[in-house]
Amino acid sequence: MANKFICTLLLIAVCAKSISADGIENGNATTISAHPYVVAIQVTDGTRVCEGALIDSNVVVTTAQCLANYDASQLVVSVNNSQIVSIAKSTFDGNFDDTTMEYDVAVLKLAEEVSLDTIELASEEPATGASGVVTGWSSSGALVDVSESIISASDCVSGEYTYEEGDVLSSMLCGLAANKACDALPGSPLVANNQLVGLVSWGYGCANSANPAVFTNIASVKSWVDQTVESL
Repeated sequence: MANKFICTLLLIAVCAKSISADGIENGNATTISAHPYVVAIQVTDGTRVCEGALIDSNVVVTTAQCLANYDASQLVVSVNNSQIVSIAKSTFDGNFDDTTMEYDVAVLKLAEEVSLDTIELASEEPATGASGVVTGWSSSGALVDVSESIISASDCVSGEYTYEEGDVLSSMLCGLAANKACDALPGSPLVANNQLVGLVSWGYGCANSANPAVFTNIASVKSWVDQTVESL
């Protein structure tokens, strides 16, 4: 199995245990009004460390690595590109493995409700070849989109790409980014057909046809998210 501690992503340039991306490079400018569900997870000095998606008025879904690598009590959530909201409760999937990056998903309950449009969780994973969009902030602080061609886990390890059998698991999806985009933060949402289908998780290298980005497969973890939201 290839070592997932190698610094990552076609779309991320992050290490599995060391989040170091500064923001998306080569994305296309967009606005928060077009993607009101996109949130930044940041430390108190304003530095973004992860991103996420608002799935209810006071619930954000993001990646487990965000909570595994940071003390949640030191994090806040920026919504609507400026409003800062505290985190009341948080948890990540107990099956998360920081070596394989399996089940890289977490839920944050905000300390207050926000009046913004949310995004629906996908119940079915998109087929290989489906189009999606990752949205996140650039290193300069601008919100940008990256077009993605989605690839199923099985197709991602078929031999056409860098990944080997056992690298990309059922809780994951892959995606090839347009414009050789790089450096999205973990948790950046991947949306297709107006549903959240993935969260930026890990990968190898940066922006070439052999190295798709790897995303948490939302359809595969939806039941855990739903149950967790009810119990928080």
